[in-house]
This record gives sequence, structure tokens and C-alpha cells, in this order.
Amino acid sequence: MLNNQTKEVAAQPQKKIGMNGRFHNVVTFCSYVYLLRVPILIGLILIVLPPLSLWGPPKPLLENLFVLTAGNVFWAMIPALMLAWSLVVVSRVILLNGKERFDIDQWMKKDTLTGSNLLWGSLPTISLFACAAVEKTNNLSAINWWKWLAGAFSGALIAYVLGFFGLVISIALAPRYRSSADKRFDIPFPRSKAILGRADAFQVPRLGWFPQWDLKRLPPDLRCGYVDVEGNLYPGQWLVLMLLAMSAGVYFVVGSYKGYHLGAPSRVPALAYVLVLMLVLNWVFSMLAFFLDRYRIPLLVPVVLFCALAGQFSVSDHYFSLDQNTHIQSVSPSQTLSVRAAKFPQPNRRNGGVVVVATAGGGIQAAGWTARVLTGLQEQCSATPGRTFADSIALISAVSGGGVGTMFFVNQYGKGVSGFSAGPADLSRIVEQAEAPALSEIAWAIVYVDPFRIFFPYLRVSIEQKTIDRGYALEQTWRNRGHVQASLAEWREGVTSGARPAVIFNSTLAETGQPFLLSTSDFDIGDTEPAPQTFALTYRERDMPVVTAARLAATFPYVSPAARALTDKPENHVVDGGYYDNFGVGSMSFWLNQALEGLDKGHRPDVLVIQIRSFPTKSIPDPTKKGWFYQSYAPVDALLSVRTTAQLIRDRDQLDLLERKWAAADDVHIRFATFEFSKTDAPLSWQLTGKQVARIQEEWRDTLNQGNENSNLQTVRSFCDPRLGEMPAAASEPR
Repeated sequence: MLNNQTKEVAAQPQKKIGMNGRFHNVVTFCSYVYLLRVPILIGLILIVLPPLSLWGPPKPLLENLFVLTAGNVFWAMIPALMLAWSLVVVSRVILLNGKERFDIDQWMKKDTLTGSNLLWGSLPTISLFACAAVEKTNNLSAINWWKWLAGAFSGALIAYVLGFFGLVISIALAPRYRSSADKRFDIPFPRSKAILGRADAFQVPRLGWFPQWDLKRLPPDLRCGYVDVEGNLYPGQWLVLMLLAMSAGVYFVVGSYKGYHLGAPSRVPALAYVLVLMLVLNWVFSMLAFFLDRYRIPLLVPVVLFCALAGQFSVSDHYFSLDQNTHIQSVSPSQTLSVRAAKFPQPNRRNGGVVVVATAGGGIQAAGWTARVLTGLQEQCSATPGRTFADSIALISAVSGGGVGTMFFVNQYGKGVSGFSAGPADLSRIVEQAEAPALSEIAWAIVYVDPFRIFFPYLRVSIEQKTIDRGYALEQTWRNRGHVQASLAEWREGVTSGARPAVIFNSTLAETGQPFLLSTSDFDIGDTEPAPQTFALTYRERDMPVVTAARLAATFPYVSPAARALTDKPENHVVDGGYYDNFGVGSMSFWLNQALEGLDKGHRPDVLVIQIRSFPTKSIPDPTKKGWFYQSYAPVDALLSVRTTAQLIRDRDQLDLLERKWAAADDVHIRFATFEFSKTDAPLSWQLTGKQVARIQEEWRDTLNQGNENSNLQTVRSFCDPRLGEMPAAASEPR
């Protein structure tokens, strides 16, 4: 922006400080770059985001945004083109009204909009469309190209119709211009130009009951750039209003489609919601900047103040609801162990044997791999009725995405004494449920639910309104997909009767850093502080749905919100369990040690510890030469590295100590098996591509094809079927 002195220099450049014409043009150019900062920034994001998501650092999180079916690309093209044209329109208004509104040289002299302008304005969408086509090619999609292209063309056609309709209405409502509309808007379709001519000749009838405003009475500062000398709104501003109305229609139609089908499969992809959000931001921030820039008020000032004010309302926080339940059964680790051991009798083990599982986090990749390993082992060890792999499991300690795969698997256990009831088709369905995407639901809530929490929290007063957010949308998706209706207390009943294993959904308290264990088995955490916290002890006689527990344990940063219990007192926020232990080994070891200590010597079963890791852990990057800039992100780099490597080292030492302790007791034999996903380039979001789904299946097939050469698989087989003989201890050590 220009100050008062610079405005005088612009008026008389030859008489002030020797500014030549070229420098004056540079100043004017820089002024317009600043005034156009909102459309320029959003346009750059629209151009750069797609290739950066496919080949840049954000790839694990954002790549799958561009996995689009024919229906997906239809819905994505509509807001994409509407966004591109909104950038053209707001830029055009600024360039046409620069002299009047901001007192700088007029940049655009000719008030026309040609087909080439629209074409150039649509170019940012080519980056998006091209990257979506690359993803379709890379993933060997079964969708025919003609269907995919037809979806893209149909979406583009709808966007064109909406934009053209907004243009026609704006011409009809705006006052007559000195040149006809068909000349000012050189649309490359004869029929379209004829329609524009008719709209230009159309006279809007005056309605007696409709209020008439005399815009000439507005203060001059408010009229500049908006209203002409006769008190009429400029035609360009009419076009802004009409395209804004069309964009609002797109916003509500796209949002309502998912709102009525929350949790059900939808053709609206997450990318469409991202584009809708960018469309809204462009309109809001561009219009706000156009108004405030005349007064030299930075755009961020009112935005920050408004958000800060809304943030003072506690209702703007994210919550999860609790249910009242005074009949929650107590079940100790030792009780769980003894009941499950009786469900898995073994001829050569007088006290039977049990399996405890620790499955790591990692988004939908962890959910899919966990489900694939658990169902795969059930398929491999189901020959003897009453001694299947599922019958042997006493505990599953799950973190983040691993908890989602665990939830769908454990949901197949019946109530009472019915145990695990899943045939081959059910096992396949478990994997499909864990691998099915949920990114669209999260994106929908980010665009259509969470902004109202940020800007208008005082409108959210009911309990339901307080708890509905992107985390709730994620819960609904899992609940409807897998028919997971049970609560933690109901799963506890199954643990008590021996019908299902105990489950620990590992999470972390954000304010204290303590592990927060949402489990269906109790713990003795002792009196030493700080110590792990449990849901059962923190919220006595309270209950929550299993899907809520899984969601809280999978609170991946920024994807799902850090939430606190909806009570009358201050509560800590619950976040992903990976902050403390991304592999679930710590709580599993803690539980197992208490379970064995609670049983008398001579009554303890043998134990098989299974670790499921959804990403390769052996690869350690080589050091590289870095400059001083590394200091700016070295703390974050170290934090992320510690989250994996340091936790692995700690967990391995913990398991080693556990094995040594009970080996010295001479009545418990602990064996270990690890199933680690070895392939790289796995995603961290809540959507898998077809190729990534195939990789999970391929990895499991490779495990099976190794047969007896795979010591981990053979350890599980021999544990479930003693006739195969015991594996040597060295073949099943903690790693």
C-alpha cells in the first residue's frame, strides 16, 4: 500500500525525489500484488498443492486426496472451477477499482471479460486434474477412462452453467452500461452471447413492497469502489454478489449431500470439501481485504480478534460424551488371563496358553495391516475347533490406527460364552472395514461443522451440538460401517465371561503427558505419581462407546481434534497414544506383568507376545550435510525421530526384562513373534489407494509363502497347535 507522501509522488512523479517512470510502475505493480494477495495466495495453493502432495514432503498425508473415481472427479471439478473463476472475478474488481478505492494508478483500463480470460483463469485447475489423472494411472484403477473423463466434463459443465447463470443475473440486476453486455463479456458461444444481450435489455421491475436504499447517502469512504456517482452498485460488484450466491449454493448442496449420508459411502471426495473451503476463504478474505485495505488495516487483525473472542467461550472446545452406568463389572488382569487360558487348553501345557498382542499406530495403514494380520492368523490357526487363534487372545493393546483394526476384529466376538464367530467371508469383511476410507467424513466436518465452533461457538448449546465435530464424524463412519454399537462396559462383560479378550485403547493426556488407558480390564496403578491414568478410575460409574475410545486413541494431530470429556468440571484433553508409546508395548507389558503376578505359581499359562508394526522400523536414515537452517527445525526433527526409534529401544528392553523375570520364576514360558510391514511409502491419512490395499495383501501373501522359513509365523502356528512342536527360544526373542 502507498502512504500519503507516495500518493503525492504518484500524482507528480517528475517533481518528487527523481522517481522515474519505471520505478513508479514497479511501485504500482507491488501495490497491486499486495492488494491481490488473497487470490494470488489461494491460486498458488491451487497450483502447487497437487504436485506437492504427490511428490513432496506432505505425500504420506495428502497424496490420497487425489484418488478420485468418476463420481469423485465430478464433484471435485465443480468447486475447482468455481474457485478458479472466483479468483478471476475478485482480481478483476481490484484491478478495475484500484484508483478509486486505493488512490493508485488504474491498472486495468478496459472493462471486458473474454473467453481467453476464463481459459487462463481456469488453468490452476489443470494442475489438480493432471495430478488426479496421474494417481489414476499409478493405481491402475479399474474405472474406464471415458467414464472418468465424462465425470470431469460433467462437473465442468455444471460449474460453467452456474457461473454463466450468475453472470446473467448480475447483468439483469445491474444498471445499463455504456457498452452492451455481449461486448463486455465476450463468451465464445453465440447462444450465450444472445442470452447476455437479452439480460442487458431486461428491466427489473420496481416492487413497491421491496425497500429501496439510496446508496448515495453512504459516506464517501464506504462508496469508493462499490457505488458509482449515481448511487448504483457497480456491475462488477453485482457480478461478485451473484457468483457469491452461486458459490453459496455449491457450498450448501455439497455439504447437505454428505450431511444426510454421514457414515455411509459417498461420492463426494475429501478433495471437493478442501476446494469448497478454499472457495469460501477466497470470497470472505478477498471481500474483507478490499474493504479494509483502504484504511490500512491488516486483514489478520479482525480475523485474529474474532477468533480470540470466540475462543473465550468454553463451548468452542471439542468434547466427547460419557454415559452413566452403575453396573460396570470389575475384571482384573489375572482374572482375564485365567479365563482366557481355560478357553485355549493345550495338551503339553497344563495351564494352557494365551496370546497378548501389541499393535502399533499409523493411520489407516495401521488399521488395515492390523486387521490383515489378526484375520490372517485366525485363518492359519483355525483347524482345531475350540483352539483357534482368536480363542487364544487374552489382550490386545492397540494404538491409533491399530486400534481401529482391533475394534473391527474384536467386534466379531459374541456376548455371553459364544466366543469368536467369524467365517471366511466375515474375516474378509473385517479387513475391508478397516481399509475403507474415512477421509471424506473428516473433510466434511472440517468445512461444515468445525468453522461454526471456531467463529460462532455461542450458538452451540445442546449436548449433541457440543460433541459433533470431525471426531464425531469419524466415529459415525466406523459405527455404521462395522455395526459397532457396544460400549466399553458391554465389552467388559464379555471379558468376564471369557467370550472376548480384553482391549486397551492407548491414548495420552495432552496437558500432563500421562498415558490414558481406555480399557476393558482394570489396572493396579499404585500410589506413585505420576502414573498412567485409566478411564475406569478417572470416570467411575461412567461409560463410553467403543468407537469413541478407538477415536480418542487415534487422535492424529490436526486430523481429529484433541477432545475432553463433557462434564461440569475442567478436564484434560485426550490425544493419540503414539505420543507416549506408538507400539502399545508399554501398557501390554504392564498388564501382563500384573496378570502373571496375580496368579499363584503353578497356575500361570504360557504366553505368546505378538507385535504388529505397520511401518518398517529397521531403516535408519544416513546422516547428511546440513546448513544453519537445520537449526530452525532440528527440535521438531528430533521429536519425530524419538517417537519411533527411542520407543522401539525402550520397548525391546522392557520386553527383555519381562521375559527374564518370568523365566527366573521357572513356571512361565514367554515367546515372541513380530509381524512388520516391510514396504515403504505407506500413507498416514484415513484413505488407501487401490495399490496400497494391494500392498497389504501382497505383504501378507509373502509372509505365508515363506512358510516354515518365517520364524514368526511358525512360532504362532506351533503355539496354537502343539503337534507342530515348539520353536527354539532364539527364534522368538523380543525385537
